[in-house]
Amino acid sequence: MSGTAMFKWGIAVVVAIAAIIGAFQSFEYLDAKQVMVIQYPSGTLKVFTQGGIYPQWFGTVTKYQKRDQFWFSSSKDQGKADDESIPIRFNDGGHAKISGSISWEMPADEKNLTALHVKYGSHRAIEQQLVRTVVQKSVYMTGPLMSSTESYAARRNELLNVVDDQIVNGVYKTEATTERTKDPMTGADKTITVVRLIKGPNGAYLRQDASPLEEYGIKVSNLSINEVKYDEKVEGQITQQQDAVMKVQTAVARAREAEQDAITVAKRGEADAAKAKW
Repeated sequence: MSGTAMFKWGIAVVVAIAAIIGAFQSFEYLDAKQVMVIQYPSGTLKVFTQGGIYPQWFGTVTKYQKRDQFWFSSSKDQGKADDESIPIRFNDGGHAKISGSISWEMPADEKNLTALHVKYGSHRAIEQQLVRTVVQKSVYMTGPLMSSTESYAARRNELLNVVDDQIVNGVYKTEATTERTKDPMTGADKTITVVRLIKGPNGAYLRQDASPLEEYGIKVSNLSINEVKYDEKVEGQITQQQDAVMKVQTAVARAREAEQDAITVAKRGEADAAKAKW
């Protein structure tokens, strides 16, 4: 084969390769479970929310899941293998780590999708820098509203509700005061910081600011807390308190049983006296 023919064949191969690359760079397929942002060479951003094939024209494609599950768990089979549970500190100084998950959805409108893409640039960045930050802040702001023992028993459901409300609507505006109280286990006096929610003129709780998730149109749902792991000191206090409650309940039950026995004996005596009289 002559040099001219080889040159022509080389040109043809290059053209074919360029055509194949161009074909792949001209169109992009979007799954129905995703949304997509394409930045074209001109700098223009275009948002696509419905599944299908769209012109790419050598633009940069970024895809986001429409819905995802954010895990903040210590379990290796939930989310990552690393411990991603969120620490919390209660008003009695007790510490714990909260594990759970929450569902979140990307907005469907072009304005919010564009704003999220410009600021964060990827699905993971939105999850870690926005969703996780909001959840962490809400958990952190919930801790001072109750003691560790209250969160374990009397206000366990409230813990979940307060965290959820602050994630969706923004963290509460609060005021803190110090109070002297007795330790329920030792009876010793101690000083604790009591945090109270501030209400507005209409009786609704005031917020420090709106939730950033609401600002960007991100919807969250189905918050689940599957474990609250307390530190050893708090666990010991909770165990002692449970033992004390059980002892009190047992003592009350025995007192009632003794009272019933006394009534039974008295009634039997009255019956025997009546029988003797007859």
